[in-house]
Amino acid sequence: MNGEVLAGRYRLLTLLGRGGAGEVWKAEDLVLDRQVAVKLLRSLDGDPMDAVARFRAEAQAAARLTHPNVVATYDVGAAGDHVFLVMELVSGPDLAQLMRTAGLPTAKLVADIATQGARALDAAHAAGIVHRDVKPANLLLAPDGTLKMTDFGIAKRSGNETTMGVLLGTASYISPEQVTGGSATSASDWYALGCVLYELLAGTPPFTGATVEQVMHQHLRAQPAPLLRTDVPPQLAALVMQLLAKNPADRPASAQEVTALLASPDHHQTQAIALPVSNNTQVLHLPPRVDETDEPDEPREERRRGFPFVKVIAAMAAVLAAGVGVALLKEGVATDPPAQAGGSPSVPAAKVSVPAKPKSTPTPTPTPTKKPTKKPSKTPSKTPSKPPENHNQYPAVVAQLRQLADEVRKSGNQNQWPGQGDQPRSNAPRLAGRDLDQAAGQLSRGEVNAARKNYSEAKQRLVEAQREGKWRPTAEVYLLFAQLDRSMPEGDGDEDGEE
Repeated sequence: MNGEVLAGRYRLLTLLGRGGAGEVWKAEDLVLDRQVAVKLLRSLDGDPMDAVARFRAEAQAAARLTHPNVVATYDVGAAGDHVFLVMELVSGPDLAQLMRTAGLPTAKLVADIATQGARALDAAHAAGIVHRDVKPANLLLAPDGTLKMTDFGIAKRSGNETTMGVLLGTASYISPEQVTGGSATSASDWYALGCVLYELLAGTPPFTGATVEQVMHQHLRAQPAPLLRTDVPPQLAALVMQLLAKNPADRPASAQEVTALLASPDHHQTQAIALPVSNNTQVLHLPPRVDETDEPDEPREERRRGFPFVKVIAAMAAVLAAGVGVALLKEGVATDPPAQAGGSPSVPAAKVSVPAKPKSTPTPTPTPTKKPTKKPSKTPSKTPSKPPENHNQYPAVVAQLRQLADEVRKSGNQNQWPGQGDQPRSNAPRLAGRDLDQAAGQLSRGEVNAARKNYSEAKQRLVEAQREGKWRPTAEVYLLFAQLDRSMPEGDGDEDGEE
């Protein structure tokens, strides 16, 4: 479709991405001689609403909004088989892309995103529009740090009811009232904003699971894990938790309330980790009723359609479990043949002693038989004692350490988040990667204490770089550190002295 002209006016130039409701292209407006974004219609499987009608609803909803934090809508039309929407072109990436390529933003930038996102919701709600799909992929960040809310493809006017038995949105950002079949309201958008802010700080949405049903059940019942990051002030953490309140009446409902909650002195805390998921818009079928007290522990399933974040979690689980499948090296087997060969001389020695005189037989017979028996007895005793020094007893942990070393080094070459300014590069990721590689080698040789020391030094380097604003962790780095904090073997205090 590259180069195709729609309605004799909009020339498609570059595919920018595919969303839940359509493709977005960078295009040229041949009439006004400017670059624009053109969104082409895509229907959602399972969506009972006519696709063209939904696209028209998006155009009408977006056209009613004029606000610096909302992507402007210029035109809507149809050409041949294509229904399209023409919008303002924002040069910056969306927040989901930035988390993948630039790691996690500082708490200061997250607070700014919270304020700008709240203003965008204020504008939408004032126009009687409920977005219903607030998520990182629908929030763009311009180079100057301006946040732009986009994709009103499933927005509705306040008061309109959701189709019975079906709710539209993304499972990780659906409000509890929507899960139970209630109508999406402005409070639902505030809840979704809370989910976005939580993900920006923790690297994952507040609730994750192997199935969509598990995630929705958690939205109903579970409480999110506390935000424990060194640069997150309690006021920001409290705002996020208040936005995630189960009762819609307990959530902030305006940009003014959000700003007031953030206007307090900063205090620092520690950091937490959780699993990442993706955030594609889907048609979610409501569960009949949530009566279970415990969530099922079932295998993760991959599906091409439905909920891609399940596939992402399964992929992450496969990466983390990859080291488990490494076979233990049986180095002790290599020393077995010498032990067997050492016993063979006793056979001819015994034959030679048979024709000897009866009195002299006791003397030669015990001599050859005892010596060979001592050799095999000593050899096996030494054979198993050596392998523990060079034998990898922790293959899965070693694999995780090597993977973490690679991820840490990659995190040192991250892109910069718009709005945070140019930040100095740190050599901490390179040095920490070296420490982690050394820890992996030491652990593979059974040097647990030394491995733990290098692991701790790597973590300390990164913590200091983060505090100085010279390094930001990625979600993968968070996840692997969390896994290793649990799986690193304990030292005994004597091992280093023996080495």
